[in-house]
Amino acid sequence: MKPIFFLLFIFLGLQLSAQTHLGIVIEPTANIARLGMEPKQQSDSIRGLMHIDKTLGFGLEIRNQIDRYQSITFIPSYQQYNLLLVKENLQFLDIVHPNLPEIRDFSQGANKAASIRHRQKYIGTQILYARKLQIRGLNSKLRIDMGAGLGLYYLLQSDVKITTEGFSIKGQFSHVFKDSTGIEARPFLIQAIGYGDISYSISPIIDVFGGVKIALPFTSTTTSLPKITLFTPAARVGLRFEL
Repeated sequence: MKPIFFLLFIFLGLQLSAQTHLGIVIEPTANIARLGMEPKQQSDSIRGLMHIDKTLGFGLEIRNQIDRYQSITFIPSYQQYNLLLVKENLQFLDIVHPNLPEIRDFSQGANKAASIRHRQKYIGTQILYARKLQIRGLNSKLRIDMGAGLGLYYLLQSDVKITTEGFSIKGQFSHVFKDSTGIEARPFLIQAIGYGDISYSISPIIDVFGGVKIALPFTSTTTSLPKITLFTPAARVGLRFEL
């Protein structure tokens, strides 16, 4: 925890002496899962069901311009990361999830499928350092920044949402469970972040920006076996005001 407090003290000191911008950032995120190898039989069975899912994160950006070229940004934010499993061609008496009874639908016409989303919901912060690229001939209203930093998150809630297609269970097509979900999410998440942004000044005090972010976790997302690690590349779009 000491390095985290050290970074926060640095940020607060910079805020007292640097030019400050306040903004809103939205991050459409792809959720790409990687499974551990053990236990092999269980890992192989899950791997065949995995799909990439999409989520949306958002945060409040506090950006401090150290000088003309360097900045440090603090982004308190909410993030949701999903592990998506899809079961297709389900039959009578198949089990979709241990929390649900077996399928009792006799119909043969439609393909029976179920989407199982293990959802991890976090609050936390991103602490980012960036440097402006010096490009000759670039429009004076444009700015390109490249940076890196850390993401530090605390798990608010872990649940599973099951959506069925072509059949219902207990008369419903959607079920959410907070207990006995099938995986145990890690209570804290630490990420290494790399990102690039292009910003455009639409007025002397207002910028719009967009870019990409790569977040690499230091640990697996879950503690249960097989361990699951979620890689979460994201787009970044936002609006920034000079204070």
